[in-house]
Amino acid sequence: MISDKENMRRFYFHEEPEWMPAFGVGFHFLVPQNGYLERPRDNGGGKDWFGVEWVYKEGEPAPVPDSARRIVLEDIRDWRGQVKFPDLDAWDWEEARRVDKIDSIDRENNLLYQSILCGLFERLHALMGFENALVAMITEPGETAAFFDAMAEYKCKLIDKLAEHYKPDILNFHDDWGTQMALFFSPDTWRLLIKPRMKIIIDRAHSHGMAFELHSCGFIQDIIPEICGLGVDCLQCMDLNDIPAMKKITGGKMNYNVSFNQQKHDRLISLGKMSEEELRRDIRGELRAFWEGGGYYPFYMPGGNKWNDIIHSEVCKFREEMKTGA
Repeated sequence: MISDKENMRRFYFHEEPEWMPAFGVGFHFLVPQNGYLERPRDNGGGKDWFGVEWVYKEGEPAPVPDSARRIVLEDIRDWRGQVKFPDLDAWDWEEARRVDKIDSIDRENNLLYQSILCGLFERLHALMGFENALVAMITEPGETAAFFDAMAEYKCKLIDKLAEHYKPDILNFHDDWGTQMALFFSPDTWRLLIKPRMKIIIDRAHSHGMAFELHSCGFIQDIIPEICGLGVDCLQCMDLNDIPAMKKITGGKMNYNVSFNQQKHDRLISLGKMSEEELRRDIRGELRAFWEGGGYYPFYMPGGNKWNDIIHSEVCKFREEMKTGA
């Protein structure tokens, strides 16, 4: 039997794994990344290295830009003078390695999986505020494109630095593009402003031998085939999207790391409309449907509440059945 590391490597590098992988099994998930400041340290409040103020509320999964503070960029036409890009050459990368304990990672038994947060759209709305960012994309597409060009160049240089100093095997790149119902912007706006810059970033990661995983929440189904066409190795998304249908369209060229519909589960459980057995049945059904034909594993964080522990137990049972042939 192969190791969990080898099984996970096969998944991300387009070879056939022997069983469905599990998140965090066979790779070291470097979170939070404190050696570089795409967000404040320890996934909490404070300033990132673009000067954006973030706030963290106890019990929330992550910090958010602080809407009560003055925004960094009020007018997209002023981005050249107002947005200060970090000097990546002057950053102390040896200290960054020490802070993130890179030398203590068990590379013999684990791949290194790490994130670059605040992708193109996320960085734009962190700097401007959400509504202003959407307005800029519509009313000033030329200036927004120029800003995204500069941001893509910066992200590529950050990838170069991480390749040199951290040497990740899997790069998880965050840029949320959708609500629960639709994209934040039209597919044509995405094609004009984001798609070509993402291709540059993905190619840079691949040039260093990294697998590229795109994390993008929301209902983004309208552009998933084109995401695949950019060379994304794995899409980390939500089961709001029709994953079996998308797998048929993308035809094994891209794998899927999919979160369960936790909002649905929380709502039904809180209303007394979903029992523990019904939750288990729902999880088992999704695992079977999404795994069919391979190219899938679930994204969830074990622990934290009773329901996550139930999900974890069902995933473990499913994986064990695959390993043993039971």
